[in-house]
Amino acid sequence: MKRHLLSVFLGILISCQSRPGGETLAIPEELPTFDVHSTMPGEAFPGYIQVRKITDPGAQIIFDSKGEIKWYQLSDTALFRPFTPSTDRYLALHDDRQIFEITYSGDTLFALKYGENGFDKTVHHEVIYVGDHIAALTKEKHPIDLSAIGGQAADSIITDGILILDRKGNKIWSWSITDVINPLEDPEVLKYKSDWGHANSLDVDDDGHFLISWRNFNEVWKINKNSGEIIWRYGHEQMADSSEYFYGQHAFHRIEGGMYLLFDNGDKKTRGFSRALGFTHSEGDRFKQVLSIPLPDSLFTSKQGSVYKIADDRFLFSSSMSSSIVLTNQSGDIVWYAKSTEPYYRAYYLNNIDL
Repeated sequence: MKRHLLSVFLGILISCQSRPGGETLAIPEELPTFDVHSTMPGEAFPGYIQVRKITDPGAQIIFDSKGEIKWYQLSDTALFRPFTPSTDRYLALHDDRQIFEITYSGDTLFALKYGENGFDKTVHHEVIYVGDHIAALTKEKHPIDLSAIGGQAADSIITDGILILDRKGNKIWSWSITDVINPLEDPEVLKYKSDWGHANSLDVDDDGHFLISWRNFNEVWKINKNSGEIIWRYGHEQMADSSEYFYGQHAFHRIEGGMYLLFDNGDKKTRGFSRALGFTHSEGDRFKQVLSIPLPDSLFTSKQGSVYKIADDRFLFSSSMSSSIVLTNQSGDIVWYAKSTEPYYRAYYLNNIDL
C-alpha cells in the first residue's frame, strides 16, 4: 500500500493509504482483521467490501474476499456510522455537524459544516447522493404541548426529518415527520418523546421519491419528494399475518425487479433471529412479501445491520452485534463468512472500483 498524503481539515487528521504501485507499508495495528471462511474455491466474489470502523480511531476500510485489506483511511477520532460509497469517492458523516466527500486517493472534494449556508439541522444515521445534491436524515427538537396526554405544557419531542443540500451546503429542500403526522395521535409518544420514530435509513425510489425507515415504528414509508406527503406506509397494520412482521429494520431500499429490500433485525422477545426481507407494492396499497432469508441465531443483531443484493443469487449481510459479514444465496445457505475484530453498521459491495 502506498501512502498518498496526510491532510488536516477542520481538525480532522486523515491518513490515506492505497494500493497502486510504490512503497508497501505495514497495516497499522489499530485496523481490524477479518477471519474468512468460504465454501467456494478461489475468490468467493469479484470486487471488494467497504466498511467503516467507528471505534476510536475511526477508519474506512476496503477488503477482498480473502479478508485482505486493500485500502484504508485512518482518522484520529471516532466516526459516525453512516457513509455511502461511489465509484471513486465516498460520502460520509464525520459527526452530526459535518458532511464530507472524499476520494479514494485522499482528496477532500467538499466539506459541509452545520451552521453554514443552509445546513441548519444536525444530521445522523444516513447521508446519500440524490443526483447532484446530498440528502441526510436530520435530528430535530420540536416544542409541543403534551399536557393533554400526561406530559408537560411546555414540552418537546426529538424526532427526524430530511435535509437536501447542494455541494456548497445551500438548502434545496427539507421535511419533518411532524409535517405529516401529529405526535399527539401516537399513544406512545410520551414513552418515545426523546427519540420519536428513530429514522435510520433513507433512499431514493426509481421515481425519485424518498424511502425512509422508522425503527421505533417498525414501519417503512415512501415520501413524495415535492409535497412531503406520505405516498404509502408499510408496517404491522398493513400485514394480515404476524409471521410477516419485521422489527427494528435497517437499510431499506429498492432493488431491481420492483422489489423493496430491508434488513429485518428481529426482536428478542418475539423472534430472535435476523433476516433479509423483500416485498412488492402495487396499486391500492397492496403489499406482498416475496423474499425471506433468515440468518442463523448466532448472527442475530437486534440493532444496526444491513443487507444488499450483489448478484442474482447472492446477498451480503452485516451482522453488527456478532461482528460478522456474511454472503448467502437466496435459500439462506452461507457461502462466505468473515468474522471481524470490530462491529460494522453496514457492509457495501464494490465491483466497479480499481484499487
